[in-house]
Amino acid sequence: MAATGRAHAAPLTLSEAIDRAIAFAPSVSMAAADSDVSGARARETRAPLYPALSAGSEYYQAPGYNTTVTNRGVSAGLVALNYTMWDWGRREASYLAARYVSEAAQFGIAAARAQIAFDASLSYYDLMHARASERELTLNLQRLSRYVATVEALQASGRAISNDVLKIRSARDSAELMLSAAHHETLMATADLGAMMGDFGASDIEVVNLTDIPDLPAGDITRSPAMEAATRAVSSAEQQIKEARAERLPTFQIALTTGALGIDPPNTVNNNWGASYDGVISMPLFDGGAISSRIDRAKAKLNSASAQYRETSYLLERRLKDASIRYQEAVQALTILARSQPTADDAFALSWTRFLGGGGATILEVLDSYQQAEQLRIERLNHDLAALQAVATTILLYGRIR
Repeated sequence: MAATGRAHAAPLTLSEAIDRAIAFAPSVSMAAADSDVSGARARETRAPLYPALSAGSEYYQAPGYNTTVTNRGVSAGLVALNYTMWDWGRREASYLAARYVSEAAQFGIAAARAQIAFDASLSYYDLMHARASERELTLNLQRLSRYVATVEALQASGRAISNDVLKIRSARDSAELMLSAAHHETLMATADLGAMMGDFGASDIEVVNLTDIPDLPAGDITRSPAMEAATRAVSSAEQQIKEARAERLPTFQIALTTGALGIDPPNTVNNNWGASYDGVISMPLFDGGAISSRIDRAKAKLNSASAQYRETSYLLERRLKDASIRYQEAVQALTILARSQPTADDAFALSWTRFLGGGGATILEVLDSYQQAEQLRIERLNHDLAALQAVATTILLYGRIR
């Protein structure tokens, strides 16, 4: 009953296939998880921009030591506030660097969705092409079967020889073999598209055929997720340089405490309530070159991120140009095929008529003209697929889903 239900279900559209593939794909969930981790890290680096408030209590006794040193004991219950008043933008640079990484991870989600949409589109187009090829080859086999019957009738009447029958039968057998291969390609394309949507037992997916080849999409390559992520990587590296350089400059910190601090708990609670105020200016004088090495490392990251930005731009532009050329080639070929198909069909019809009428045309000439006409029909399907693949590639490079 389940198989029957699928057989009568409405044909699958491209948008439905893309949506189902994105909903099923683990890579999208993985990219979302990576984005969540990066966002949490960014919030963690933002925390030092705010005061830190803490509380603690302590009771300490050292009866084995000189009370002149230990003061007999310590009892404390304190609330402390610590805050870095000024650090020349070091904390802010650290936060911005982490935030840019988080934004790049968010673009990773868009890139993952676009990649799944691209893969689903190619699988959809492959299935559409496979079914169209199978339909065409089915018609081809039916036509050749009729021609075989006609030539056999001509042989029975003495107007054709055995060699003619053998050749036309051989052509039909080859067509049957091609149809069998096309059927298995359809099964493979169906299984591939079904697997992308989470239906690993799919065997009868019907798709909606596209009646027209869509125009090649246009867009701004700098707004693609890959380029946006590369831009954020450069910005993050720049902030890391600022953070590393700020380590050499003075830092001003304050600490405020309030609560009870004394010797014995009763006296401490009853008499020794108060507060403390502390301000510290610190500056590194010598660290063995650690700060310099971190600055150099940050500069190296910036150089690497800048190079990656240029590499990403180069690869995207190159692939866009390649997709554009392949699209133009396919469209031009389809125009030529539309003009050539009637001529090839007429040539076959003429040679077939001459053969039937005893006009001197041989069966080889008839089969040659027929195969030329049939090859043009198959080529049309192949160029349809090539144009659709170029469109899907362009959509992917712009980082879009449709």
